[in-house]
Parts: sequence; structure tokens; C-alpha cells
Amino acid sequence: MPRRRPHLAYRALALSTAGVCMLLGTLFVVAFLDRTLFQLLARPLFETDHWGYYILGFAGATLVAWGGCLTAAARRPVGSGGIAAGTAAGLLLGAILRLLAWYSGEYRLAGDQLRLEAAIMTLLALGFVWLRPEGGGPGES
Repeated sequence: MPRRRPHLAYRALALSTAGVCMLLGTLFVVAFLDRTLFQLLARPLFETDHWGYYILGFAGATLVAWGGCLTAAARRPVGSGGIAAGTAAGLLLGAILRLLAWYSGEYRLAGDQLRLEAAIMTLLALGFVWLRPEGGGPGES
């Protein structure tokens, strides 16, 4: 009987989340570089001003780094509890921000999309909490 890979669900969650982070991060960095340096694309990827592109570039770099951390957590799940906790906290903060934006009424055009995104982020955060492998905490070897 083949041996089952330990923490398969956690690894899949971390890798899929890492893929989304890296994809969005790369898109944000490309949008920043296109509008500030090269302007190769006929139309901008996002409707914003120069400050918005600056924030997109910074957010993109952060998302790429976050994706790298999640990839490392998928490779070695035991001992990556800090990455799981940080990811859960970041996802919950993102969900709260989306609900506040929806509640404010300033983002009416998005409709229920913001509530759907908040629900997805909350479920992902719960996944990182529930599926986090045991071990690797302080004082454990």
C-alpha cells in the first residue's frame, strides 16, 4: 500500500494560495512597470493615477514575497505555523476591509462581489487555521 503524503490538504491550500498571490503580484508589478517606465501596453491595466500605480507595485512585490513564503510552507509544513497564522490573519484583515468597503456604500458598482470575496477569504483563513500541522513551535525540536 503506498504511503500517504502527510499534510496533503495543507500543502494543496498553501500552494494554491501561493499561486494566486504570485499571479496577482506579478500582474500588479507589470502594471506598475508599464505605466511608470515602459508604457508598452496600449491601455493601462488599471484605472488609477501615479500614486495608485505606486501602491500597486508595492502590493505586487509584497504578494510575490507572500507567495514565496507559502511555497516554502507547502514544502515543509511542519514548522510553518507562523506562516499559516500570518496568512490567516492577512486573509481575515482582507475580508474585514472588503466588508467595510461594501458597508460604506462607496463601492456600489462591485455589488455583492465584495461580500463573496470576504466569504472566500474567511474560508481560506479557517483552512489555514484548521489544517495547520502540529509541531515546530517554540521549544519543540
